[in-house]
Amino acid sequence: MSASIGAGFVPPAFFAGRVVLVTGAASGIGRAIAEKLLALEARVAAWDLNAGRLRELKARHGDLVATEVVDVSDKAAVDRAARETAARWGGFDHLVNNAGIIGRRMTVRDFDPAELDRVLAVNLKSVFSVSSAFLHHHGGRGEGSIVNLSSIAGRTGGMVGNIAYATSKGAIASFTHALAKELAPAIRVNALAPGVIDTEIQKDVFADEGSIAKMASVIPLARLGTADEVAEAALWLLSPGAAYITGTVLDVSGGR
Repeated sequence: MSASIGAGFVPPAFFAGRVVLVTGAASGIGRAIAEKLLALEARVAAWDLNAGRLRELKARHGDLVATEVVDVSDKAAVDRAARETAARWGGFDHLVNNAGIIGRRMTVRDFDPAELDRVLAVNLKSVFSVSSAFLHHHGGRGEGSIVNLSSIAGRTGGMVGNIAYATSKGAIASFTHALAKELAPAIRVNALAPGVIDTEIQKDVFADEGSIAKMASVIPLARLGTADEVAEAALWLLSPGAAYITGTVLDVSGGR
């Protein structure tokens, strides 16, 4: 949805000049969210580990983007990047906690503590660290909002072998409910729970077109979602269009 079409849901001037931190902004859902915010003239602090794709984003949008190569599982790196962006733009208005990994397939029978620690560090611990850094550099900037990326796997358990991922995403939903109470009424906190979305990370999970078609066949809307569709929901939750919504996990799953 373009900025003009989206004006019915998101006030077209609302994001202009506002500073939005997006983690995992170099590809997939994070990239789609960043691009839509930039189309609405927001200033985007784009964090990711993929330096090359961050450079591409910077080349496309110039001074509207502040890119940082950040390992969000490293609190010291998060705090450093937050200070640098705050020094440049005066702080943050909104946050999208999008960075995450699926991790190596693992069952409880073959439990690998190191792999569980890795998935939880990226998908869950980072959300605590980034949210804390955001709050330290938000104070007094007026209306604010946070959107966290959960997954319907947090509700359904996901695919067999993705138990670490599903557990981390279920925890994101609980974190969202708790933080919404902590920060109300000044800052709204919500989460999105995407289903199977047509992104690179999903193609790594579904190795062939047959697997993707099989997955699509069990989705009531009979197709995979797109990163743009998740991004539209994120922008709405960040905006005044969702002014009376906090502590909510919104499924973007095609009916699953």
